[in-house]
Amino acid sequence: MPSFAVDINFCRNPQCDFFAEAPDPYDRRGQNRNKVKPNMPRGRVIGSGEEKTFQCGGCGKTSIIKNNKAIVEEYRRLRRRFRPEFPRDACSNEECPNHGRPQSEYPDLYRRSGTTKKGTQRWKCKSCLKTFSTGTRLGRQKRSHTNREVLWMITNGVPITKICDFTELSPRDVYRKIDFIHDRVIDFTARREADFKRVQWEKVGRRFASDSQTLHLNWPNKRTRAQIAVQHLCTAHANSGYIMAAHLQLDPAVELPDIEARMVAAGDFSLPRAFRDQARLWSETEFKGYLDKMTYNVAIHPDEAPEVDLGLQLPHSGALVRQDVMQMAHAFQVRQFLGKGSERFVFVLDADPGLAMSFISAFAGWIRKERADVIVVEFDKKKSNDQRNMLMNEGRKQLEDDSNVPRRIFDDFHPGTKDEIKDILVESMLEDMPLTAPFEWPYHTKSEPHRCMRILTDRESMAPDRRARLMRLATLRSVDTYFHKIRSNLRLAERPSHTPSANGRAWHRHYLYNPDTMVKIVDIYRFTHNWMGGGSTKETPAMGLGLARGKVDAKDLFS
Repeated sequence: MPSFAVDINFCRNPQCDFFAEAPDPYDRRGQNRNKVKPNMPRGRVIGSGEEKTFQCGGCGKTSIIKNNKAIVEEYRRLRRRFRPEFPRDACSNEECPNHGRPQSEYPDLYRRSGTTKKGTQRWKCKSCLKTFSTGTRLGRQKRSHTNREVLWMITNGVPITKICDFTELSPRDVYRKIDFIHDRVIDFTARREADFKRVQWEKVGRRFASDSQTLHLNWPNKRTRAQIAVQHLCTAHANSGYIMAAHLQLDPAVELPDIEARMVAAGDFSLPRAFRDQARLWSETEFKGYLDKMTYNVAIHPDEAPEVDLGLQLPHSGALVRQDVMQMAHAFQVRQFLGKGSERFVFVLDADPGLAMSFISAFAGWIRKERADVIVVEFDKKKSNDQRNMLMNEGRKQLEDDSNVPRRIFDDFHPGTKDEIKDILVESMLEDMPLTAPFEWPYHTKSEPHRCMRILTDRESMAPDRRARLMRLATLRSVDTYFHKIRSNLRLAERPSHTPSANGRAWHRHYLYNPDTMVKIVDIYRFTHNWMGGGSTKETPAMGLGLARGKVDAKDLFS
């Protein structure tokens, strides 16, 4: 059933004549012919258990049915995260008729009421007589001179305990600093990213790369000592490296018992997932089952942790978002950022399950108008550095043989000339290949050895030279570079380690316990990457998109 005009349950095969067409839900027998779509094959719903699948009556391809309501709920939550939760210049009395109405938009509802000790204007609501000030929360910060130090430390791999040692702050005050910095980041980002509509995509580039990495949370139970895998999904602008959207598979604002109660009351456990009232988040029962499975072979002596409750202790707050719902909502937010222009975009995606179908569903209307192309990329991520160098040399030798141009001469060519030669060679290789067939890039690169691509939106009308150019440009380097920086600079993003004394348990002393803190630190790091850069950065990603004229300094963030 559609939710707020969103319905992605259609044939997701771009080569099908009924792609992006809502299926005919009516049985033609005995029905009013006005309700029947002419020449529209009905298709059928198949599958058992929690997953239901729609099989297109035209091409026969199947696609898993998704819960439209859950996708809309997650999309709205993601959009609200980068909007101020409440206007600062508005009455905060929920019982007042002026509640939430900002003074900047409704000046007749308020009158001046002196100033604060810091000289900030104070206003009084004419209805309930409640007062408020419009100053920033920076004035209420204790030891505000440490804000810059804390920002630098949390984005450069310094543990919380070391931050306390260097700044002489207590752990509680450090977490308060993180909350404050995150609040400033949200305010700054909300204002600046409203300028996406001014970006000249034709000039800065219209190609994006999307991939996900796995982060971990320490499970807060001494007996279990398990780590919860959380997906971190990002979309990067290929040319500038700007992270357009970055989302964690976490909603820290909910409680698992509340979700369980709502699902029981609605009878969700007896329904397939696509037809549930609450299909956005994991339930408490499902989460416990996941934890049981993950710690099945972990043996702990009963006397090792006698003071701990034998039951599974759930997170202090928060729940995991279903991965397919997060991917769909992420794709819709990327589409919202790109506006309503007429540019043609290219989306290069990792071969994560469901990610390609999420972008095809969100951009279905653009794909039908040939405004968007979706490409899936796979490569061997397990090669060592020496193996990558060997393959790169093999690729350069292959290019030399195919082009009949010696390597020393080819290296002196202009980059545009090199790309043109590669496109001509690849175009000849693609002549006899069927649509959407996987293509292995013959000229190995160090960053992506054994790269294999599939253009999911391939079509007969696509020009051969464009098809070859898309194959060359199909790379995940921009988003993978950001993931490498995350791994290197955030202690919480290090890969889990196993030691002989761990008794089969993965544990890391620098991992976080609170989902809300993980979300905030990841948001802060995205901001510093996009807008501030490092000491050697000459042009930040925001400057590359034209959103900023120079690097943003900490004083600009806190002023």
